Amino acid sequence: MALACVPYHGKAQLTIRKDPVQFIDASTGEAIQELLAIPRYNSFKGVTTLSGEGPQRGTDRDYLANPFIYRPNSSFNPKQPRSTALYGGLWAYSFKGVSLEGVMVLAAGYQPYTFIDFWPNTPQRRVKLNPISSQKSAQELQKISTLLRKDMLKMSGDECYFWDLPSPCVLEIRFKPKERELVHSFLRQAVQRSNQSP
Repeated sequence: MALACVPYHGKAQLTIRKDPVQFIDASTGEAIQELLAIPRYNSFKGVTTLSGEGPQRGTDRDYLANPFIYRPNSSFNPKQPRSTALYGGLWAYSFKGVSLEGVMVLAAGYQPYTFIDFWPNTPQRRVKLNPISSQKSAQELQKISTLLRKDMLKMSGDECYFWDLPSPCVLEIRFKPKERELVHSFLRQAVQRSNQSP
């Protein structure tokens, strides 16, 4: 006899921490006053096993969304989408979920950094960003700005590894109009500051 399907709506992962993150200059120890944070998500829609060990049938996508400006002592709180599941039988269920994979952190004069320390019961969060030359910073930020003007990136090799993705990869850009404006305004100003630095 077939078992009834039981719908479940909610978060499929742990609740992330919301306390401040200290982003500091690795050379001087000084706090970095303004950063651009760009969350990266993975979505899956299909059928999977309850144990997670069996075959999966469905589609998954990687995408960027919900960018925000981060300043010292404020809540570091990237959005965490909800997931839904429909249980069917003992071993499998239909699943539609989104997981937060990492947050790309960008600041003028520093090497890009992927932040992944979201979860409870970890030490106080203190991240050292490595300073780079003004010229290299301007080039990096301009390249990122150009990429983020697209709706989808089809990449391979180092381009994928930059976003912590296996090669080849496809990365969707799901920014809302105001988010695009925020991202490109920040990057434009960051490039200008880098170009003006000695």
